[in-house]
Amino acid sequence: MDDNVKKLEQDYEIEYPELEREYEIEKYIKLLPAWFTVRMLCDTWVFGLLMITGDIIAIQCINSIKQDASGNIWLDATLQDNHNFAQDVQSHKVFIAPTSRTDISINSSHVMAAFELADT
Repeated sequence: MDDNVKKLEQDYEIEYPELEREYEIEKYIKLLPAWFTVRMLCDTWVFGLLMITGDIIAIQCINSIKQDASGNIWLDATLQDNHNFAQDVQSHKVFIAPTSRTDISINSSHVMAAFELADT
């Protein structure tokens, strides 16, 4: 195989995942055009989602955003897994991963607010 072709293939493999991720983020922003969408998709941190129940779900990041057949927007996220994390925030119960499995899907229509739970 020609060295130039090998080089192009290597460059393509390096750049393609970044371009695909940028395309995914643009698609997600169209589904959920909120300030936190890009922030929580591009960073791993300690974020809180205040639910309509008054509880807070502590997540590390949003992995993807999907729309179901009935039009509901779902956030596929990673739960905060630190069991030393606060049990409550301003008198709201905080939900963290109860096991080592940290995947969660959240119906975005049940989220009232999104915010950071840690100072930088």
